[in-house]
Amino acid sequence: MRLSRLSIRNFRGWREGALPLDRPLTVLVGENRRGKSSTVNAIEWCLFGREIEKKKSGIAERADWEVERRGAGDASIEVALAIELDGAGGVTITRRRKAGAGARDEDELEIAIADGTRRTQADAESWLRESRLPDWDTWRRACCQHQEVLRGRLTVADDLSHILSSLLGLEEHDRLHRLLKDQQPGKLVARLDEELAELEKVVLHRLAMPSEELFDSERKLGGLGLERARLSPALGLEIGRAAVERARALAERLGIRAELPACETEANEPEVKKWADGWVAFVRKESRTAERLASASKRRAKLASELEQVEPSEERWRKTKEALDADARERGDAAAQKRLLAETEKSIEAAEASLRSENRTLALLRDTLEVLRGSPGGDQCPVCDTRVDGLAARLESTVRKGTGERLAALSADRDRARERQTALEKSIRAAEKLVTEEKETRKIAEGRRESLAALVSPGRLDGSADLLAAARAEDEALASEIAGLEASVSSLDAELEEHRRDQERLKELARWRAAAKRAQQRADLTNSPEWKTFQEAVDAAAALAADLDALGGMAREAQEERSASREVEVNRSLAEFVALIVGEGAGLDVRVRVKRTPKGLSYDIEDSGGGRAISILNQASLNAISLALLFAQAEDRAKNGLPTIVVLDDPDQSLDDEHRTGLARAIERVARVCPVIVAATPGRLAERLMSHVMLPRRAIRLARQDVERGVWIESQEDR
Repeated sequence: MRLSRLSIRNFRGWREGALPLDRPLTVLVGENRRGKSSTVNAIEWCLFGREIEKKKSGIAERADWEVERRGAGDASIEVALAIELDGAGGVTITRRRKAGAGARDEDELEIAIADGTRRTQADAESWLRESRLPDWDTWRRACCQHQEVLRGRLTVADDLSHILSSLLGLEEHDRLHRLLKDQQPGKLVARLDEELAELEKVVLHRLAMPSEELFDSERKLGGLGLERARLSPALGLEIGRAAVERARALAERLGIRAELPACETEANEPEVKKWADGWVAFVRKESRTAERLASASKRRAKLASELEQVEPSEERWRKTKEALDADARERGDAAAQKRLLAETEKSIEAAEASLRSENRTLALLRDTLEVLRGSPGGDQCPVCDTRVDGLAARLESTVRKGTGERLAALSADRDRARERQTALEKSIRAAEKLVTEEKETRKIAEGRRESLAALVSPGRLDGSADLLAAARAEDEALASEIAGLEASVSSLDAELEEHRRDQERLKELARWRAAAKRAQQRADLTNSPEWKTFQEAVDAAAALAADLDALGGMAREAQEERSASREVEVNRSLAEFVALIVGEGAGLDVRVRVKRTPKGLSYDIEDSGGGRAISILNQASLNAISLALLFAQAEDRAKNGLPTIVVLDDPDQSLDDEHRTGLARAIERVARVCPVIVAATPGRLAERLMSHVMLPRRAIRLARQDVERGVWIESQEDR
């Protein structure tokens, strides 16, 4: 397997960038917070997606990871890894995630193969498995050095055991051993015995069921009024005949036509049962008693409502008419009052004409008096020049008298006439109002009587019969009719309820006959062919349990043989990588220990004295052994033809310069069989990898992150 290129967009520290990975060794160099870990993690996210973000991923620090670059806006996340596989040629694995995607939203996975085919989603996941690329557990144990789990590779018992088992080539043996162990043959046989005992109980219960069903049916028939002593196949015919006879009488009484079944022999029972099931619904549909009862009840309710309102409406009419008659007696009829009003209006006109004439005369006299007062001779008439003694005085007396008494008398006559006019107009309006009210109340009363008359039978209103009396007689007749209909409905309900009981009796009698027949046909199931077949299946299951025990033993023997054949090679590889990292004379001599127990094999790492090495080593030694295990696994995978990548993130933690030099030697050895990517800070390890490794290599230097650009490549150096 060879790497070609890594393209990143909006992943963690990266905004956008592309890194060439076509050398056996790629060294990412940068100070802290320059995107080295983001670059390494991008490869993981491309291959495994949300698997690396889950709590069960084995890396607790990744549970609350932010994959999306902060400030990315609406842009999606995308990482593409181009690789070359033996037999498949160039392949590009691309994973995308929409901006702001929720925890349950699925990523888009696409694989573009050199032959032009493309696979997506589940099909792409299947291709990764078929191509034998590492799964997540294999990756974190055999391909990648995570800072969070560097020590855990040795201190977590399950991880260490799995790693050592993988190194020894025992993964499939372990899986088979666990599978056979999980079957627990001894418990399987015991469970089969328990199931057999339960089955025997079920069989016995089934054998006893006909008797129990028969007893239960007899108990129910007793509740329906049929004693056990009366039960017989002929009882169904007897009940059917009685039900049909009652139905015939009911049909005649209700006046409905119905086809009733014959009840002569047992052959008629299905027909009788079918008829009985539908008889109640048929009677309800054909009978008009309930409809007549509803109609009569509705009619009586309306009659009572009209009776309740007709007398008050007539009383209102009577009072309005009396008020109209009293007004006519007191003030006269409307025509007389209108004549008086016309005469009064004429009197007002005459009075106003007299007042106008008087005012004109007085005005003339005043003008004449003014003329006389201005003339030399006050007694000479200005019209005819006749001299009249005392003319001016007489005119002045006439003006003074006319202005007072005459005008006052004429004004009083006019005012009295106007008062009579107002009184007459008011009286006329009151009379007109009374007439209108009388018409309205008469119309309402007559409408009520018409409505009431429509509810009374025509025969009750012949001749001069009183409407109210006829209506009350109609109400009494309706009450009597309703009482009779209610009695009929109640009687019908009782008869139909009895029919329902007969229906239940017929149904339960059929069940009783079937149960009685089954009770007479009880058989011993242990003599049946099916019982023999079951026993043979139980024996086969017991033999299977024995075979599983034998297979478990064989699997363990094969596991021990494989472990023994691989121990020397694994210990040699592990020792060589440890020696490369810490040096030949460092005295760190460790090897894989395989411990055989009654339950299987367990694995650990011991020192030269046979003690557990993990318990006494310092952090630097633990890190060196953890890296040696990683390199040994990767080398073993690559030699077995499995696609392998080694990714190291600051692997020189807790190592001194001498150990960093040794780590560079170990990395060179691994890089000869599979591509290696190392993320490191500037220093001894990065310098050693670029100056002393005898393989094509590239150093990619990452610049300080920019708010807008994010992580970016400052320079590249190829050797």
